Amino acid sequence: MEATISIPQHWKHPLYTFGQRTEYGVVIGMKYYAPDTYLGSEYGAGWRYVMLPDKNQEDEEHRVENEIRLLTSEELKAQLLSEIDYYSRQLEHLNSELGAIPVTVIVTAQQGEQAEMPTQPQKKSWDSPPTLQSFIDAAQLILREIAKHPDYQALDYQPDLTLGDAQTALSYLQSGLEDSQKFDITSNIFPEE
Repeated sequence: MEATISIPQHWKHPLYTFGQRTEYGVVIGMKYYAPDTYLGSEYGAGWRYVMLPDKNQEDEEHRVENEIRLLTSEELKAQLLSEIDYYSRQLEHLNSELGAIPVTVIVTAQQGEQAEMPTQPQKKSWDSPPTLQSFIDAAQLILREIAKHPDYQALDYQPDLTLGDAQTALSYLQSGLEDSQKFDITSNIFPEE
């Protein structure tokens, strides 16, 4: 059963709903000052909205209905794209952390015992240099950010080698690194006699 909110028939209906994005933030609450009440006569009848300007903070704002303006389509699109970009970067960061976790392969020893063999060198301390893969990931991220940057897009820049060429070079480097790691795994599991 879907939840519904009933508004008395003699109340004016609100113009805005929960979750709408406005220039003051997201609508997270509403209250109504009826005309025949103390609050309505003292502060004016109508809807008041509780706005959350920043979801990462506890501060909220209270606005009367005629002060609120919804975001235009362009503003809403820009805000949503900004959030998508932010969460994409977070996802890339988490994926790179996930990729940095050493993989362990179980191999059977001659006497039937199992032994764990790390397929990637494990870091002994925080003083270890970053992996080549982490540099490749960072360079790819930086190239994507440069390509999206408005200052870069506004340039009439026609170089012989483009950002796409640089990204392709990084992809080849990453493929070579992955092939090298596969070879290392195979040679560790099946050492030459």
